[in-house]
Amino acid sequence: MDYKMLFEPGNIGKCKVKNRIIMAPMGNINMADPIGRPLQKMIDYFVERAKGGTGLLITGLVPVSYGVDPTVSEDNDTTYFPRIDGSSRTRLAGWRDLTAGVHSYDSKIFIQLTAGLGRVGSPEPALKGKILKSASINRNFYVPQLPHIPFTDMQIKKIVKSFGQSAVNAKVSGFDGVQLHGHEGYLMDQLTSSPWNRRKFGRYKNKFQFAIDVVREIKKRCGEDFPIIYRVDLTQGLQESYGDEIFKKRFRGMERTIEEGLEFCKALAEAGVDAFDVDKGCYDNWFFPHPPAYFNDIPYVEEIAGRLKEYFKKENIDAKVIAVGKLGKPEVAEEVLEKDFADFVMLGRPLLADPYWPRKVYEGREREIIHCIGDQEGCIQSFILGGHPCCTVNPYTGFEDSKKLKKAEKPKKVAIVGGGPGGCEAAKTAFLRGHEVTLFEKGDRLGGQLIPGSNMKIKHDLARYVSNLNYQMELLQKQGLDIRLNTEVTKEDLKGKYDVIICANGLNPIIPKIDGVEKIRHIEARELLKSGMKLPEDVKKVTVIGGGVVGCELAYSLAYEKGVEVTVIEMLPDLMTGVVHANRSMLLWMMMGKGSPSGKVEDAIKTPIKAYTSSRVVRFEEDKVYILANRKRKDPYTPWTTLVPENIHNPFDKKLDPKDVEEIVIDTDYVVFSTGGRANDGLYYELLREKAANEVYAIGDSRQPGRAFEAITGGNDVARFI
Repeated sequence: MDYKMLFEPGNIGKCKVKNRIIMAPMGNINMADPIGRPLQKMIDYFVERAKGGTGLLITGLVPVSYGVDPTVSEDNDTTYFPRIDGSSRTRLAGWRDLTAGVHSYDSKIFIQLTAGLGRVGSPEPALKGKILKSASINRNFYVPQLPHIPFTDMQIKKIVKSFGQSAVNAKVSGFDGVQLHGHEGYLMDQLTSSPWNRRKFGRYKNKFQFAIDVVREIKKRCGEDFPIIYRVDLTQGLQESYGDEIFKKRFRGMERTIEEGLEFCKALAEAGVDAFDVDKGCYDNWFFPHPPAYFNDIPYVEEIAGRLKEYFKKENIDAKVIAVGKLGKPEVAEEVLEKDFADFVMLGRPLLADPYWPRKVYEGREREIIHCIGDQEGCIQSFILGGHPCCTVNPYTGFEDSKKLKKAEKPKKVAIVGGGPGGCEAAKTAFLRGHEVTLFEKGDRLGGQLIPGSNMKIKHDLARYVSNLNYQMELLQKQGLDIRLNTEVTKEDLKGKYDVIICANGLNPIIPKIDGVEKIRHIEARELLKSGMKLPEDVKKVTVIGGGVVGCELAYSLAYEKGVEVTVIEMLPDLMTGVVHANRSMLLWMMMGKGSPSGKVEDAIKTPIKAYTSSRVVRFEEDKVYILANRKRKDPYTPWTTLVPENIHNPFDKKLDPKDVEEIVIDTDYVVFSTGGRANDGLYYELLREKAANEVYAIGDSRQPGRAFEAITGGNDVARFI
């Protein structure tokens, strides 16, 4: 495939872009110093994507509402966002270095300016005595008991003026244009959308007015030729997501419809917007603006970008349309342009996973792409928990300033036990540094636990990653990397033969000892996945013990692919504790029978999955599971809410009485245990005791059961150190 459309030059206003690939605004949170000046970390992060061939880059959000919206500031007026508002020359120095670095590689860069956070900002300022603000009286997204009161018209006008100053600061700093952050339920969306702007008086009761005022202020300060992209959810899609009853009860039956979205875009184009980056959804259905792995490719591109493109043609509007949403497969991105659904395609997570995605596609090396797996643990969950953007499958993302691949001063003989993601990363990194590397894998394919995980249809991104990983390792094998499949090693095979031994041999699954387990047919989750989820023919009802992400993915897949009735039992108060909100909310949405991988309700499972939280299994009888469930357990299915990180005190979160329980009997034909595992660390400690090599390390699950993120990071860190 020649990807002719992807590599055609294009224009956004007067700004010429060398290809049709735009980097989505991903991150830069916690990549600036406490006063908001970009650090070298942020500069190198964006420059690396420019080196990789992206035509246009867009920064992450940069607020302009300091002193007005309390949620954008932290203690002592510091911030975790970069800043360009006001007149600080100290801050501008970092921005100038950033734009100069990007321009060196003939990439363009726009700055994303945001009005602020409003109701989706952290509740912490209110817990410290500050008054939260929004477009109207709205509840805080994280702690709904906390209200936000309306901004005054004067405060909103102050934000408008700050947009103009920030934009001209950006222009002077070398930016090629501005993107306005008007989507996803952030403050600009709150001021321009029905669910949150219910103002009855004043200039901003007109829901279009704030955005129009901002556009005109920027054009006045920067000139009519300074291009503007407006990022907008054409619809919040709340009624579509949850149905009439929930839509009316939780959202007052109010949202921006697609028809209103089209009118809004027309008004903005007339005001001077040059291009529109369009998606759907908001925080209350965060799986739409941040589509997880579970979605099919381009779940709403035709519906949203295609619809706007068609509307602009009909209305003779010259503004460009940018498509976004699961475009990481090159053939899919090319098809979107060929079908004229959009003028440009926007990639976010694919460019974090592989900054050289454009160059590899251009050179016909698509299978060398490190494919995004859609877990969103690095790119989103990391900064929610206080970190900065990084990536599960690319350990250099967010660390371009500090992690360097350097040739080893003294080549060593290195043995790596286990060909999962951590073992492969260690082998690749050590080999590229010049070490003599042997990788042992007891199975017939590389990928470890990712292989059975990719057997679920909703994990098609993981399947692409594993396929590409095996291809990339085969290329290294041809260059001299020694890969030995179907080979299980012992201490005797390793002792005294290598300078370095890295144990990456995974975990041992746990099946808890529960009375009567021998009376019921059961299997461990990973074993079921390895079999391709093959069930005995007479099984109609399945109970999954363990409501973490693996248990819930498997429960949904059994219902979706096998058509069986599924029940999930979880000891904790919530399903999938600790999982990033977008992925967790989408899986809940599908498990409750409201959504599907296609995004269409007609493809949803017909029988919702029954889930019991704050519950534990006490015994089994033939075809029966006995549980003790807390009588005041939460409704497990509220995907429109999120779990507050445990380091943020929520005074409204009440603990359950552990003695207030009821016994419930569940009829079942088959039990699946998804109850985690223990580190398979026996070999590691044996090698340490025997001093089998000068250096012995354990990474990934063989050190401590965790995610692919920790395994790949650990493998890379150790291999760069030895």
